[in-house]
Amino acid sequence: MKIATSLAAVVALVQSTSAHYIFQQLSVGSTKYPIFQYIRQNSNYNSPVTDLDSNDLRCNVGASGTNTQTVGVKAGDSITFTLDTAVYHQGPISVYMSKAPSSASSYDGSGGWFKIKDWGPTFSGSTSTWPMYLSYTFNLPACIANGEYLLRIQSLGIHNPWPAGIPQFYISCAQISVSGGGSTVPSNQVKIPGAFKETDPGYTANIYSNFNSYTIPGPAVFSCNGAGGGDGGGSGPTTTLQTSTRASSTQVPPVSTQPSGQCASLWGQCGGSTWTGPKCCATGTCKALNDFYSQCTT
Repeated sequence: MKIATSLAAVVALVQSTSAHYIFQQLSVGSTKYPIFQYIRQNSNYNSPVTDLDSNDLRCNVGASGTNTQTVGVKAGDSITFTLDTAVYHQGPISVYMSKAPSSASSYDGSGGWFKIKDWGPTFSGSTSTWPMYLSYTFNLPACIANGEYLLRIQSLGIHNPWPAGIPQFYISCAQISVSGGGSTVPSNQVKIPGAFKETDPGYTANIYSNFNSYTIPGPAVFSCNGAGGGDGGGSGPTTTLQTSTRASSTQVPPVSTQPSGQCASLWGQCGGSTWTGPKCCATGTCKALNDFYSQCTT
């Protein structure tokens, strides 16, 4: 019993110290709106969701439409989600939509979801590079029906590989009202929870060992012309992280792009095998989460 209790405490500590970022601001075209005006505000600060069976996978913990406004958009419009700080966990970024039966503000996201955008890694030789940006821009499909939707963005952090670690979902939902659209009903819709499984290759991937290909979890990306919506449309500081791989089973950690002449900020990386970035914390204490990743925590 004591062992089980201690293990549970360790798991809780790892999850609580892995809080990092939140998608908090929406832009339509060149217009940037106030934080959480059109994005449902969650109640778990910037912590991730890790339970694949939880309804919190839809729009995050405590996020409801009660105090959230719905923004009018045109089908095909350019949309941008901006975070409080740039993504710095390796993993894919995906955007989903779900049409509300009536108003987006009263919709719980229990209907079908279709994916409209993916950002995944690029590979060059033995190196993989992830799209780790401060903001992500994409276009709404021009052919979808008019009406109100939940627009969901997720960052899936796979920096602490399964099964020793637990992948982390960072999620936000915006409420939009689409006009000027068509009549297409996207196929290949999924339910959330249910779209992601512990057996998905993109969920179980180990980015530190023989990592030379990757399949993003979830359904295929929907587009009006049948072509998928791939990578692109990110912006922000140079925070893209590279992970080197070898032909053998030797695990190789990320290569730092952070200056080594300063201490890491709270929740930043402060150590790991061959980590070349800062190994001290400006705030908090540096704690090892695994052999490859140590983090400044409170």
